[in-house]
Amino acid sequence: MDKSVYERFLSLDERHFWRRAKRELVLEWLGEALGESHPPLRLLDVGGATSLVTRELSAHGEVTVVEPEASCVALLAGDARVRAVQGGLPGLPVEGPFDVITLLDVLEHLDDDLGGLRELLSLLRPGGLLLLTVPAYQWMWSEHDVVLHHRRRYTRGRLEGVVRNAGFEILRSSYYTSLLLPVMAAQRLASRVKPKRRAAGEHPEYDVKIPAAPLNTALSAAMRLERGLLGHARLPAGGAVIALCRRPRA
Repeated sequence: MDKSVYERFLSLDERHFWRRAKRELVLEWLGEALGESHPPLRLLDVGGATSLVTRELSAHGEVTVVEPEASCVALLAGDARVRAVQGGLPGLPVEGPFDVITLLDVLEHLDDDLGGLRELLSLLRPGGLLLLTVPAYQWMWSEHDVVLHHRRRYTRGRLEGVVRNAGFEILRSSYYTSLLLPVMAAQRLASRVKPKRRAAGEHPEYDVKIPAAPLNTALSAAMRLERGLLGHARLPAGGAVIALCRRPRA
């Protein structure tokens, strides 16, 4: 991934409405699945970059994060809450079994998503949990995906299919960023109709910015409303997909 992406991730995590909402959703789903009281667990965050999710997972036990970029590993090295290791899928440089694995916006980067999921299955204990998120809908492909080095986007059905083929059970899944899907779709389609002009040889950069405070607050409220809806029903459409899966106990 481009260096410009990593340099902005940490500052965006605390304030940007979408990244904050995703973090809260991931932690909520995991918290509900694990329960309020459990012994310290072994957790693996694959491709966690510099995200706050990696650190906050430490509330459940010992967290190992695997990242391909040395600069990201160095940023995490000073945090006592996590153990940072350089590496990636396939061929993760860790030994299982783990109780929980998170794979947040990583699967879409893999050439072989099925093979990557099977490797994660082998690292989980029987009954262990995998929580993953991916971007939705190939028709929403844009320069944003190119900058992030995506290979594909998913429908919920496509994600569930590859997860099941890898050997997982699906406990729950849904689209999210649903209330904002029309705005996201309009932005992505507009960027394809009228792409940004660049000098010859100039590469696109990750240009996500924190919206102005009033807008950021309003969008955060929309995402909180959506998270409340997800507590009662699976949303039929959205800009991303989330799935909580389990390695079969047998």
